Amino acid sequence: MNPDALLDEFDDELFAFLHRERPRSDTFRRMVSDHMDWRSWDDGTPTAPNARGKRVRPLLSLLTARAIAGDHRGAIPAGIAVQLVHDFSIILDDIMDRDRTRRNRPALWVSYGTGHAMTAAAGIYVVGLDALQDYPAQGGSHTDTRDLTRTLLESCLEMADAQHLDLDWERRFDLTLDEVRTVALGRSCLIRCGIELAAAVSTPDPAIRAAFREFGALVATAFSIVDDHRGLWGSAERNGKPLLSDIRGHKKTYPIVVGQLRCAPADRPRLRDLLAHPEPGDPEIAAIMELLDGADAAGATLREVRRLATLAVERLTTPPLARCAVSDLVELTRSLFAGATASAPGTAPAPSSSPSLAPAPAERRTHGNSPSAGRR
Repeated sequence: MNPDALLDEFDDELFAFLHRERPRSDTFRRMVSDHMDWRSWDDGTPTAPNARGKRVRPLLSLLTARAIAGDHRGAIPAGIAVQLVHDFSIILDDIMDRDRTRRNRPALWVSYGTGHAMTAAAGIYVVGLDALQDYPAQGGSHTDTRDLTRTLLESCLEMADAQHLDLDWERRFDLTLDEVRTVALGRSCLIRCGIELAAAVSTPDPAIRAAFREFGALVATAFSIVDDHRGLWGSAERNGKPLLSDIRGHKKTYPIVVGQLRCAPADRPRLRDLLAHPEPGDPEIAAIMELLDGADAAGATLREVRRLATLAVERLTTPPLARCAVSDLVELTRSLFAGATASAPGTAPAPSSSPSLAPAPAERRTHGNSPSAGRR
C-alpha cells in the first residue's frame, strides 16, 4: 500500500471537484484555499508538506472500496463528501472552543472573523453533501443517492448529539466509560460513515456492509480516544494545537474520566475540585496531571485503544469480510494505532510508509505555558 500516492490522487479529485462547484464569492474561495493551505485558489499545491492533514476518513473509504470491489475510484465522491463535512465540523469546533490554531496555522475564524468562518463552514457543508450527487452519473440510481445522503446526514446528527453531550458534561462528574465511548464514537463517526458509504457503493451484500460498519465504529472510537491521549500527553507540534486544552475547557475525555475512576479514593474529591475550577491555571493543571499520572490514566487510555484496534483487525479477518481483500486495511489500522498496539498479540509495528496517528510517548514536562484553546 502506498497511502501517499492514493491521497495525492484523492487531493487532485478534491481540487477538481471544488473548482467544478465554483463558489462565487472571492472571500469564500480565499477561505477554502487558506483552510486547505493551497498556494492559491488556482493552485492546489499545498504550501506546507503536511498541509492536507491526515486524511484518514477518505483514505479508509478508498481502501474499503478497493477491498470489496478491487478498485478505489468508486469511493472518491464518498470520500470527498466525508472530508468536506469533516472540514465543516472542525471550523465550527474551533469557533465554539475559541481554538486559535489548526494544523499549526491560524484557525479560519482568527484570520477572517467568526461571521465569515461560520458562513464558510456552512458553504463547505453544502458542497460536501453535493459530492454524493455524482453517483447517478456513475451508474447509481437516484434511490442510491438518497440512501447515501441519508447515511451521511444521520452521521451529522450523531456528531451534533455528541457535541451537545460533550458540552453538557463539562460540569458532570458521574460519567461511565460506556458513556464516554459513545461520545468518542460520535465525535469521530464520520470515519465510520466514510467506510459505510464506500461499502454501500461497492456491494449490494448487506452482511458485508454491516460488518464494515462495525469495523468503522471500532476504528472511529479508537481514533477519538487516542486523540484524547495526545491532547494531554502528546506533542503540540504534532497535534497542530496546544496541549491540555481539554482540561482548560472542562472536557470529560476518556483519560480524564478513567483517571477519576482509577485514582485513590482519598484523591477523588481533590481531583473533582480541581476539574471543577472555573478557570484552571497552571498550578491547577499541574496538580490535575499529577493525579492523572498517579492513576495511570495514560496507560489505561492506551490499553483501551489497543483493545479497540485489536477488535477492529479481528473484524476485518473474520466472515464475511474474510473473503474481501482487506490486507491494506489491516495494515492501515495497525499503523494508525501503532504506539498503542505494538505489544498487542497478533499485531506488528507499522511500516514507515503508513501514516501513524499513534500518540507520542508520554513526556515529562511542565504543565504551564499552554495557551487556552479548545478541542480538536
